Amino acid sequence: MRHILFVDAAHPILEKHLTDFGYTCHHHYQTSKTDLQKILPQFFGVVLRSRINIDRQFIDAGKNLKFIAREGVGTEHIDVDYTKKQGIEVIISPEGSMDTVAEHAIGLLLALLNHIPRANQQVKAGLWKREENRAVELKGKTVGIVGYGNMGRALAQRLVGFGCQVIAYDKYKTNYGDQYAKAVNLTTLQAESDIVSFHVFYEPENHLFVNDDYLSAFQKNIYLINTARGLILNTADLVRHLKIGKVRGAALDVLEYEEQSFSMLKMDNLPAPFQYLVESEHVILSPHIAGWSFESKKNHGEVLAEKIKQLFG
Repeated sequence: MRHILFVDAAHPILEKHLTDFGYTCHHHYQTSKTDLQKILPQFFGVVLRSRINIDRQFIDAGKNLKFIAREGVGTEHIDVDYTKKQGIEVIISPEGSMDTVAEHAIGLLLALLNHIPRANQQVKAGLWKREENRAVELKGKTVGIVGYGNMGRALAQRLVGFGCQVIAYDKYKTNYGDQYAKAVNLTTLQAESDIVSFHVFYEPENHLFVNDDYLSAFQKNIYLINTARGLILNTADLVRHLKIGKVRGAALDVLEYEEQSFSMLKMDNLPAPFQYLVESEHVILSPHIAGWSFESKKNHGEVLAEKIKQLFG
């Protein structure tokens, strides 16, 4: 009998499929990492989101471990190189939330261009400002997508329907242009984009790469969307470009501070760059929910189940 350890709660559809495949599932949603390592030798696979770090010590404890299934995309908390050396598959499910992320990015973009959050607050406060909230149309704009994987392509597919010219740059791919987006180099993307949307994964090489030099290279004043990872974007440099108008507006679902101490920050003790984002009328923030839908929760379960079946039966 193959046993599967659930460190975080997944959609019930995943456990149903795994049970149908002949696995036995065990729930340890509150168990500490230390205690998990004590029982880990009995497990064939682990299912989690991001509650614990999967480091060498944890991996070494999994003497019979064959896979780690991460419900979602990011693997910053998993020592992927070491798992590969130990012959352990790391399985992710980006396909599960690509539509949700694309829709959220569209929502952020439309809200930004049409000043919807600001206008909503003004009307609720008894203010009726029409000229001050005149919109910028999405139609006819060139949108540059940085990172043309599942999420980037799903966004491009939707942008075509808005009458946009969509271009994409992905340093990890070749021959990735399709009917939704034209593949270009980074220089072309920075020359032509009116709007830029980031859809890249995080790794040390990508740490805060969206910085002063990167933003200065755009030839137009741009709108910026980030639904990828907070640690790819230098907040202080973004603020500088918002202040000078190089970035006309920004919509961020993820923040640089998340992976550090963001959950502990108090509104009266914020880093200065984040304080600016909070107070700016040209910035929209959401709490890392771009991939967080009822549908995506189920989709992640379906995707992981299928991948586990294909790899291990």
